[in-house]
Amino acid sequence: MAASEQGNISIGDIGNVSSQFAVGQAINQQMSNVQSQVSLPDPKDVDIATELNRLREILAALETDDRGKISNALNDAEEELKKPKPDKDEVGGALDRALNYAKKAQGFVEVIEKLKKPVTNTAAWLGENWYKLLAVIPLV
Repeated sequence: MAASEQGNISIGDIGNVSSQFAVGQAINQQMSNVQSQVSLPDPKDVDIATELNRLREILAALETDDRGKISNALNDAEEELKKPKPDKDEVGGALDRALNYAKKAQGFVEVIEKLKKPVTNTAAWLGENWYKLLAVIPLV
């Protein structure tokens, strides 16, 4: 019986690993599809401060109780950019927070078209780890 219990644990662990691998593959495939459908600019050509200002202007127009949270997240991103060597993961995390709050706001659907360029440019500047920001807006 003890051997059987160990076998079940082992099989369960293998099943979980297989499931995690399958989910990871699906996410990678989705990101590959997004990358192949979107033409990202060269990161060197992106003025990230300008893009953050555009995002702030667009998101400020949303009707939401989370307006302060969106503003705080954008402030965090801007503060990080003032450093001599900004941490792109800090900037990306702050933008991810802002966009997640914005998605819940009334009127978000109406600003999606305006968000396409600044979100695309920002994702390009942040790099591959932050292409997931592109999922916030339909790009095709």
